[in-house]
Amino acid sequence: MTADELKAALETLDVSPAAMARLLGVDVRTCRRWSSGAKPIPDTVATQIAAMVEAGGVTPQMTAEIQAAAIGDGQDVSRFLWVQVRDADPFWTVAEHDTVSDIYYLPGRLERYAADDLVLGPAVAAPAAPAPDEAE
Repeated sequence: MTADELKAALETLDVSPAAMARLLGVDVRTCRRWSSGAKPIPDTVATQIAAMVEAGGVTPQMTAEIQAAAIGDGQDVSRFLWVQVRDADPFWTVAEHDTVSDIYYLPGRLERYAADDLVLGPAVAAPAAPAPDEAE
């Protein structure tokens, strides 16, 4: 989805970028950057907005699904995985992947990375919680 397509969708749905941001659970500035073309629109967001336009508006079911995803209805908002900066860094490091904005954050770096900038490795799993009798 391009910025112009997003603007047309917002007009069709008769919502402002701020209202769409609240609905999607993203920062208002992020939605404004999408609509200005300053930031690419993630495929997941484009799919949700296209479904809203196709339905002729935001249905209560869509609102419930979006809010369920935002509060983690089985979906993580962020995850950690091994990454390597493509064509620049021979070492692997653990990055935080913001699954809502589809951006990767590397420790000690101010830059934000897209998946195309990185070689993605396996996810880092949290250790299992000890059994109640082992915790004592």
